[in-house]
Formats: sequence, C-alpha cells, structure tokens
Amino acid sequence: MSGQNAADQQAMRFIVHADDCGLTPSISADIFACLAKGPLNSVSVVMGGSDTEASLQALAHMPRTRVCLHLNILEGRCSAPIRQVRPLVDEAGVFRYGLGQMLAALAAGTAARNKALLFAIRTELEAQIDAFAASFGYLHDQRGLHLDGHLHIHCIPALQQTMTELIREHRPSYVRLPNEPAHLAPLPILPLLVGCARRALLARWSAGFVRLLDSMDIAHNQYLCGLVAGGNLTAARVAASLAAMQHRRQPSPLVEIMCHPGGISAHDADSRIRHKGFYQSPARQTEKGMLLDGSLGQVLARYGTVWNFAADTPPPCPDC
Repeated sequence: MSGQNAADQQAMRFIVHADDCGLTPSISADIFACLAKGPLNSVSVVMGGSDTEASLQALAHMPRTRVCLHLNILEGRCSAPIRQVRPLVDEAGVFRYGLGQMLAALAAGTAARNKALLFAIRTELEAQIDAFAASFGYLHDQRGLHLDGHLHIHCIPALQQTMTELIREHRPSYVRLPNEPAHLAPLPILPLLVGCARRALLARWSAGFVRLLDSMDIAHNQYLCGLVAGGNLTAARVAASLAAMQHRRQPSPLVEIMCHPGGISAHDADSRIRHKGFYQSPARQTEKGMLLDGSLGQVLARYGTVWNFAADTPPPCPDC
C-alpha cells in the first residue's frame, strides 16, 4: 500500500456534535451561534426543554445539520403524561433522579418498585421518540432516527432490556456509543482522575451495547471524543484523544466530537435544570470559543475530515 493510500485508510471521519439543544433558550442560542460558523455540524435535542419547540423549528431549515434525539430521564420535564410516569417524576413532571440516584434506585429497589420504574422509563422514552418524530418527521424519513443519551443513559446495563425493546420497535439508523480510548488528557489531576474513571465505566457499558447494535445492523460511531475531558474540551484535549484513537490503527474510524457549548447565566437558570453548575461553568464558553476560533478545525484537519451532511446523505456506516 502506498503512503498516500495508507494515510487515506487511517483518516478519521468526524461528526462535530453539540448536546442539549432545546434545554433552555440560552443553551440553544450558543449552539446555533456555533452552527452558523465553524465545524459544528450535528446537534441532539432534548424533548421537554423550555426551548425544544423553537429549536426544532429552526433546525428544520438547516438540512446540512444532523439532528438527533437526546434521550433523557434526568434533566427537565417529562414528555409523557405525568400520571403514566409517576415513579420517574415529581408532581410537576420534573425528573426526580440524578444519574447516581437512578443507578442506586435500580440497584436497591424491590422487584415491584423496579418494575414500576422501568415501565415508567420505557413509557417516557417512547413518548420522547414519538414527540420527536411528530415534530421532525421529514428528517426522520430521510435519514432515519439518530439517538444518543443524556449522560449516556441509553447504555446503562440496567436499561438494556428497555433499550433492546425500543431499538427493535423503532429501528434507529444510528446510535451513539460512549467509547473513548484510555489516554492522559492535559487536565488538572482531579478532573483527570474523574474523567478517566468515567471513561472506564462507559467503556464497560459500551462493550455490551455495541453487541446489541451490531446484532441489529445499526450504525454507530467507533469512538467518542469528550469523555475523559468531560465537558471541558479544548483543542489540545481533543488532540490528545484523537492521538489515542490513531494509535489503535482502525481503518477510517467514525468519531463523534461531543461538545457542550451551550451555557446559562445565573438569572437564566431554569428551575427544572438539575446540573446548573455544569451549564453555568466557564467551560461552556471555552468550548464555544473552540468551535468558533478555528482551533478545533485545525486539529481535526490533521487527523481526517468532517462529515458533510446533506438532506439526502445516508447515515454514516461504521463499515463504510
């Protein structure tokens, strides 16, 4: 194989993605500012956010932007009728559990309580898929349903049966995997330790989930950049992650760069937002700057090319 052909075989394909569109107007505004300029070409929308409807209406006029459903049972308000998902939400329909609380509830609950909670989760996820399809039907028809999860809840082992049933019923075209190679990102020691632990846990979750997707012939990314850095991405931290992926020598891997450029100010904080500290962090503006100042684009150009989405482009396939 010639040097040029070898380089082509190793070149990565990138989806540059922002989570949490629609959660609040300010989060959406930051994301749309990045979509207007820079490499960002994909977003996932939270159903039940305070800006969901407006965001979906705007995205309907952006055919070169991939739009995914951000499955969510932790942040904001439910999409299903409250009475149908009462084990999952409070009286106002706001999700009652954080991720750790959810895992603890499923691990320590009685059989009857877990059955009720899992039924509520299944009902809520069904409602989110139905609401997304109703709001964004034309894109669903053209590209198929693309899914990811808030804090990667779709890969929780305790929800494997629930997700198996949903995937068999709705046959998504693409599902995101939270799989990032181990590496030492340029981070302070405590965030690095937390990020490495998070990456290791999600790698374990992904191992089981990838078998499910492959058995159903559902496309997915090979790698996800942004787990070790955990919402604190910079161009240098992206470069460290991509270098670890390149070391794996997988031919033309599909890589999602997971960004969170949307932030909120203290006076803009929605009472339904659980992780206010995350969305008020200066890291939100740092990630926004990385997308707008060209630094991320320069890093990506060294490793491959950004996927060019168009209205008639088929979903990317991991084996293509």
